[in-house]
Amino acid sequence: MTREIDKIKNQDFHSQNAEFDTIAAFSTPPGQSGLAVLRLSGPDAAAICDRLFRPYGDKFPLPSKMSGYTLAPGIWADIDEVVLAAFRAPHSYTGEDVYEISCHGGNAVRQAILDSLINNGARLAEPGEFSKRAFINGKMDLAQAEAVMDMIHAESEQQTELAFAQLRGRLSQAVRSELDKLYGVLAFLETLMDWDEEEERSEDRVAVSRDLASAEKSLEQLANSFRYGRIVREGLSIVIAGRPNAGKSSLLNALTAHERAIVSDIPGTTRDTIEIDLNMGGYLVHLTDTAGLAVESDDPIEQEGIKRAQEALQSADLVLWVLSPPLGSSSELLDEMNTIKGILERGQKVLLVLGKDDLRASVPASKDPASFAAEHLPELPTIAWSAKREEDLQALRTILFNFIENDTLETDLVNESSVERSRGKGVQSQTSAVIMTHSRHKALADKSLEQVRAAHEAIDAGLSYDLIATLLRSAVETLASMSGDDVSETLIETIFSRFCIGK
Repeated sequence: MTREIDKIKNQDFHSQNAEFDTIAAFSTPPGQSGLAVLRLSGPDAAAICDRLFRPYGDKFPLPSKMSGYTLAPGIWADIDEVVLAAFRAPHSYTGEDVYEISCHGGNAVRQAILDSLINNGARLAEPGEFSKRAFINGKMDLAQAEAVMDMIHAESEQQTELAFAQLRGRLSQAVRSELDKLYGVLAFLETLMDWDEEEERSEDRVAVSRDLASAEKSLEQLANSFRYGRIVREGLSIVIAGRPNAGKSSLLNALTAHERAIVSDIPGTTRDTIEIDLNMGGYLVHLTDTAGLAVESDDPIEQEGIKRAQEALQSADLVLWVLSPPLGSSSELLDEMNTIKGILERGQKVLLVLGKDDLRASVPASKDPASFAAEHLPELPTIAWSAKREEDLQALRTILFNFIENDTLETDLVNESSVERSRGKGVQSQTSAVIMTHSRHKALADKSLEQVRAAHEAIDAGLSYDLIATLLRSAVETLASMSGDDVSETLIETIFSRFCIGK
């Protein structure tokens, strides 16, 4: 298989022979800090450090790590007291000679040291250039390189865990395993194509069909893992919706454990969406409280709030629809049911929260949300909730954990005594599972699965081995590009341009 990477290595991505020059940039973010780390990588890194670093006691040659001073070119005065660490090629992040200078984090000191390196033969690195060199030099594949940025941006325990697994090569190893299987089928097909038609045996087709069925199942599992991986990487979007004064803001405050929204008995208190990010047991959750969805309103501010609420509902992974006593009029209830049905028709999930459950005893059956839900929305998962009962909040959290990990809304979990008992029930939550987190990976897995499925159907239909081999070659090329084989220069440039300078 032709590797585009070989061509990429010989191309001039930057105007100064970037694959052979020496680059420098701070790996730590800009701004004042106690310490800052400057990274230098390339063939002239050692020579530049020899000129600009004065060790304690003038000890040369440079060991792998030592303390000393950086010098200003021209006047050769000390700039700062630093620690210099050397990582010799190929045992470094980029596969080249890499030096890291730990200096004080003042802006003036940082800039002076960087200027010294630039004036002595280095150039400022472009965004993601250190990681791109690591990719080109075979230190990591493309999937692992993407995980570097995921590690940097991780905000929750689960995000960190998945990003680190991908950085360690778990996804890449799974892809290589599937590729090896497909290569084995292709080799067998090549052998069969060398035989005469009269020598064809039915058991050979059965063997190929069996192997393709296995590959199809594995790829399908890999593609399906993206649902969980996307939620972990991007966060779960939960929107709280319902009519005015249903108790939506009380639910928001309970889930966040803070008084983030004003709560009153006056309908329409919340006029705008309130968006909060929270860490829920290691998962990132984007929680949105919305204005009450009134049937009619002449208030332009309330109308804008309703519009924003409807927009928030469009992108929700899960809608917590709050229905509280006393219920509204028949027309208002019909409007709520139609809104809920519209959400379900878009393929989104809805959990009906029967709010203010402690007030049920004081309202007639005709105004009781539980009775209404049982009669008109019997298939909708439902949970009773009262802001006055801590066990209700615990039960809701249990349901939310289960939804994240298993994609189900099992309200029978409300009887469990601990949220932790709902954790880890699905295959997705196992730390050893292979999980896809990027839409690029998902698209490639889906395409490869489609091609393998077509090959499987073709072998069962008795079509030619040549056609089946062609379909499998396409599947192999598609799947291989997930880790960086046969990818375009444009894609590589796009991926690494999203990195920060110094990484």
